[in-house]
Amino acid sequence: MKIRFNSDKERNPTQDGGLKVLYAPGKRGAFRLRWYLILLLISSPLLWVFGRLGVGYLRVEAPAQIEVPVVELRAREAGTVAELLVKAGDHVQPGQRLLSLDNPEWRLRIQQLQPGETPVSASPSSEALQLQQRAIELARQRVSQVQALLVQGAATRGELLSAQAELNSQQQVLLDLQARLRAQRSQAEGDPLQLLREDRERQWLQSRLDGLQFTASEEGRVAEVLVSVGENVGPGTLLLRLERSAEPLLLIYLEPRFAGYAEPGHPLEVRMPDGSWRSARVLQAADSARRLPAGMQKPFTVSQMGLLVPAEFEQPLPPLWRVDQLPLKVRFPHDWSRFIGLDD
Repeated sequence: MKIRFNSDKERNPTQDGGLKVLYAPGKRGAFRLRWYLILLLISSPLLWVFGRLGVGYLRVEAPAQIEVPVVELRAREAGTVAELLVKAGDHVQPGQRLLSLDNPEWRLRIQQLQPGETPVSASPSSEALQLQQRAIELARQRVSQVQALLVQGAATRGELLSAQAELNSQQQVLLDLQARLRAQRSQAEGDPLQLLREDRERQWLQSRLDGLQFTASEEGRVAEVLVSVGENVGPGTLLLRLERSAEPLLLIYLEPRFAGYAEPGHPLEVRMPDGSWRSARVLQAADSARRLPAGMQKPFTVSQMGLLVPAEFEQPLPPLWRVDQLPLKVRFPHDWSRFIGLDD
């Protein structure tokens, strides 16, 4: 088959088989338009890529996310969830009870350390003590009388010694009686030193049980409850997360080459998920770098590290957008002095 590059059809587009075709120029224009559309469709990805690169070079944009200040409540001791007084979404006030834990082992030990009742038979006999003290008083009076008679010469020294011996004997009986009563009390109630130790142990366990009660330290909203009633938890277990009522923080992942924009007070605009824009301002210069979260990484980018720049909204954020880790996009006003190389 011979290929001809200079055909009669090309020289005379309006002639076909010796006949004149009036619609041939229009038909050729339609084919040409179709090829232009095909070429545009094929080249559109390249145009989009180069357009994004050009816009990114002329306009400083960066991914960001909202960080709502959150207080995490964790268990300090092992225990069982006894009460759960709030649920996710509830607003709490300072001092409001949130949940309580319990430890059955500690409560059983406290019951074991409770002092028992003293039996009636082992109780001190006040009547025996009173009788013995009365006997000692009589012996003391007898000694005084013998001494007076001895002065008058009506008694002998032997009688005085006998009266004094009787007084000493009665006093010894009192001491023995008190010793027996103390022994009976110790046998019934326990060793005083051991009782002191048990009392201190009981107070210590009670203070630990009181520490299993959790209350809100400030006003906020319960973001998430991670336990249920009856669940056993250990030390350090996350119980619930409480969102503070303070304004959320905006964390910007700024490319290192745009570090000059991370100046305190630098204005910026934030694109919200509904397409609206909100004004914000940089709080402080970046002092750390962090890898971008998986959903915020840019395509065709080698480095996924960004300077972590904190910022705040100039107007209070509606409750609709107070969502922790909500992905956003920010835009800095372009510094044309940096673009044309006039910055110092």
